[in-house]
Amino acid sequence: MQTIRLMRTHNGETVIPGGYRANGWSSVLPHEMNVLFHALCYLVAKYDSKEEMIQGFREINALNGTFDTLDKAKFKSEESYENYINLLETHKEFLKRSNYEYPQTKEEAIELMIKWGLVLDQGDVWDVPVHPFPEAQDIFVLNEREKFALDHLKLESLIHPIFSKLILHLHEQDDNHFSMTKAEMKKLLDIEDTLLMEVLVKLIPYLKAPIENLQDLSDTDPMEFTVEWEKVYEDFLGGTYQQNVQ
Repeated sequence: MQTIRLMRTHNGETVIPGGYRANGWSSVLPHEMNVLFHALCYLVAKYDSKEEMIQGFREINALNGTFDTLDKAKFKSEESYENYINLLETHKEFLKRSNYEYPQTKEEAIELMIKWGLVLDQGDVWDVPVHPFPEAQDIFVLNEREKFALDHLKLESLIHPIFSKLILHLHEQDDNHFSMTKAEMKKLLDIEDTLLMEVLVKLIPYLKAPIENLQDLSDTDPMEFTVEWEKVYEDFLGGTYQQNVQ
């Protein structure tokens, strides 16, 4: 198993495991637990004992007010307060559906993270796994909408780096009209047919027009397409499906 402590360097860089997002955790857990997990990743890399890590929580301003009694006066408006309460209740119900109680303190939240495998309790120190990383779908009871959203996030985490490689290659050609065969694209991206189709589907919204007869083209038939770079620049980092979880 790869962990943050085993991989840490002394350049001050904080490693956030890719599986935290790809495996659905950042989508299903509430904001304050996401903040706490990121804080733990930072502290685990920086310190060598639980005592130092616990003291280190004081360094992180983002943790101020988390797992604390809500102060209505700190909200900008009554609407903001009610929206936060409703969101909090949604997260509480989500955890309760899987027989977990919403944590009241940082300590309770860390205990849950240990139970879920997000944090490793190694006696006098905590650590965080990098690979393999737990799957949220293995821990929680999900409805069909949530399962679909998390499946999409996982697929997107796999496809996005490949798609990025394709976009970078095309951009380096200093053109917007291209002709490539499926075989050439598979070789460039080092992928098979299934992933190629996912990449091409992801590419379509950024084209002036869909690729003609895409499904019927053989590996050696040229695919003619024109990229609208303005759309790529505007929307390359979009997250349409994120809102479907919770």
